[in-house]
Amino acid sequence: MHTPQISLRPGVASDLEFLRRVHREAMRPHVERAFGPWDEQAQRKRFDETTDPAAHEIVELDGRPVGCQWVRQHPDALELVRLYLLPEVQGNGIGTQLVAQLCDRAARSGLVVRLRVLRVNPAHRLYLRLGFDVVGETESHHLMEFVP
Repeated sequence: MHTPQISLRPGVASDLEFLRRVHREAMRPHVERAFGPWDEQAQRKRFDETTDPAAHEIVELDGRPVGCQWVRQHPDALELVRLYLLPEVQGNGIGTQLVAQLCDRAARSGLVVRLRVLRVNPAHRLYLRLGFDVVGETESHHLMEFVP
C-alpha cells in the first residue's frame, strides 16, 4: 500500500499563480459565507498586495503541489498566517499533520502558536482538536492560540 508523502519546499516567485489558485479554491466558500459574493478582482488585488511567495512553503503530496503554509516568526510565538489546501486533498489528515508539526516545533522552542481563522471555516474545529483555545474574536474571525 502506498503511503502518500507530504513535504514542504520553499516558495519561489513562479509559485504566485499556484498560490492564487489555492487561495481561491480553498477560501472562496468560506469568504462567500462570511462576506458575500466573491469579487475575483478585489480578492486578487488584496492577495497580491499581501503575498510574497518566498514567505510561503509549498505543501506537496507525492511531489505535486496541493497547498501552502506561511508561518511568521515572532520573538514569543509562531504565527500561522496561512494554511490552504486544495479541496480535493482536504480531510485526509494533511492539515492535521502540518499543524501538529508546527505545534511540536513551537513546543521545542518554548513558543506559542497563534492564528486567526474565519468563524465560518470548519478548520477551527481542527485547531480545537489539536489543543488550540479561542483567545479572542472579531466580527468575522476566531483568534486562537496553542500554548505547549
